[in-house]
Amino acid sequence: MITSLKLSQNIRLRLLISATVPIALIAELAGPAIAQDQPAPVAAENTELSEVVARDPGGHWTEQALAGAKLLPLPKPNVSLRRLMDAAAAETLPQDTGTETTVDGANIAEEDEVKPDLSDQLFPENAIQDAAMPTSEFRPEDVGTGTSGAHFSSSRLVPTDARLAYPYRTSGKVFFQKQDGRNFICSGTVIRPRLILTAGHCVHQGSGGSGGFYRRILFVPAYHNGQAPYQAWNYRWVITTGSWASSNGNVPNRADLAIIEVEDRRINSQTKKIGQVVGWMGYRTNALNPNHTKKIGYPGNHDNGQIMHQVDSQHAGNGGQNTVLYGTDMRGGSSGGGWVENFGVAAAGQTGGLKPWRNRVVGVTSYGYTNAGPKVQGSSVLGQEFLNILNTACAHRAGNC
Repeated sequence: MITSLKLSQNIRLRLLISATVPIALIAELAGPAIAQDQPAPVAAENTELSEVVARDPGGHWTEQALAGAKLLPLPKPNVSLRRLMDAAAAETLPQDTGTETTVDGANIAEEDEVKPDLSDQLFPENAIQDAAMPTSEFRPEDVGTGTSGAHFSSSRLVPTDARLAYPYRTSGKVFFQKQDGRNFICSGTVIRPRLILTAGHCVHQGSGGSGGFYRRILFVPAYHNGQAPYQAWNYRWVITTGSWASSNGNVPNRADLAIIEVEDRRINSQTKKIGQVVGWMGYRTNALNPNHTKKIGYPGNHDNGQIMHQVDSQHAGNGGQNTVLYGTDMRGGSSGGGWVENFGVAAAGQTGGLKPWRNRVVGVTSYGYTNAGPKVQGSSVLGQEFLNILNTACAHRAGNC
């Protein structure tokens, strides 16, 4: 088990520009092989890649399909928050063992920056009006009521163009089509040169094995009100954990996690991986409790899910089934969004702290309580099943990691 890994700047640059990564380095980055006592992950190739090119007139993602995609409702446990927390109180989380795997993210060198194309509209901008949603959705509160008492800070990005800077631009919106033909929206985060981390329920229905995957998955980094400043990226392959694939969609779930491999794109006459355009986040396992994180997503109850939103809060208790609760007022559409520790860029001379590393994803939005009271969401702890799917994704195609 790797206890810590910090990539040098030379290694980061080599990962950005290399088309292949030695298998030994893949194993080092992604962690150990699949543990025998873990349910096997489920994966699927995109067999329709030629049909889902963004805005292809002959494909699925037309302006109308993109504009009409619905925000995926936030999964809700079938018990009250109080019962959930009471049942979870006796659980021992994996991080109590002190075992963790840590890997840095990487920004793009200034000379290699790709200029965002602010004229690239997936569909015409929507008028964003608070009146379009119930008044209760927009009631400003910085603490959940009733049983949670979970404090948080919640706002748009200031300025909204901050989405074009690292590390914000590694976050984006996930479009997908369910088996019944309806289009939906989640959130996700770039965590390796070609890999997007999101929730399992954003790519798979929780049953049906490889036939349970949703189709036509599209990731738009730094999405903003119909705008795709760094293009839209089609999926090539997707994987979710065994725990989610056999869950029947029930939450809390011990590993509501998935990884999407996206196809490369032509940008300025060069073929690039998504990580060569926006950079990527690092990650740290077994690190949700205790911690303090920034949660990024596109919740429908704020700005109709059209503007990147951020919430800062700390752990508020265990949610059971290897999950941890944090205060937040985001709802449907925020599923799959990354929970990031030490978010941002360190100032010159900024030192101190026991864990000073930057921009490591430690969780993703999995479930929550959608009424106006508790204002909490839960995330599965990134543990062995996360490493299982990441290891498989890294090995799936040279250059993914």
